[in-house]
Amino acid sequence: MIQRSATLFACFAALSSPIRAEVPQGAGIELRLLAFQPEMSTDEVFAHDPAATNKAAGVNTPLRSYLNHQFTTLMASSRRVVFTKLPDRSSLAQPDAVLGEWQVPVGLRSAILLFLPEKTGAGHPYKIMAIDDSKNAFPVGTFRVSNLSPHPVRILLEEKNYDFKPGQTGFITDPPVREGNQSGMKAYSFHDNNWQRIGSGIWPHPGESRVVQILFIHPARGHVQLRAFDDVPPRDMPPTEQ
Repeated sequence: MIQRSATLFACFAALSSPIRAEVPQGAGIELRLLAFQPEMSTDEVFAHDPAATNKAAGVNTPLRSYLNHQFTTLMASSRRVVFTKLPDRSSLAQPDAVLGEWQVPVGLRSAILLFLPEKTGAGHPYKIMAIDDSKNAFPVGTFRVSNLSPHPVRILLEEKNYDFKPGQTGFITDPPVREGNQSGMKAYSFHDNNWQRIGSGIWPHPGESRVVQILFIHPARGHVQLRAFDDVPPRDMPPTEQ
């Protein structure tokens, strides 16, 4: 049984594609860091701009196991952000202190950064996946489903199937519901030439909020996991500085 957890991102490759332009000078990016597993959460995460010339300390960006309206504004001057365990810039040269790095997409102003466990020997402990959480990119009342596994997956809500190819992200809007405004859910993964159930449970309708759903093969455990993160309604963004 998979439970939706309040404590607990288009194609993954597209979200991680190379960046073609610099972030506008002085542009602030609002970030919320999210841990795929609760035990990964920590307050000791610091964002560094390796290209910065002022040698300033890293910006504290707590890694949470839940989502709310709290965010950190990062004033990025380049396309690359490195996250470490320490505020001092010297941590960029300490392999044991580096948690992961992220390429900032052009035009992104607000995002959830999902930290996923990386396979052994990858260089950093976490793979970072960006979710544009603006109103247009992530509408109210939707399930945002990302299949990060190498297998096709199927979400059955009541009697309606929603299929997702490997690497695919899609939205489930206006899901079928039963009494209580909730959906009976069953999840399947297609491998070994069969649809194999990987979980079941109840999905309450998002209402005026949003829900992030991630399907991911844990590198140490080897099977597809489904994790849900309840989000809050999107905020209105201030106008872009000229």
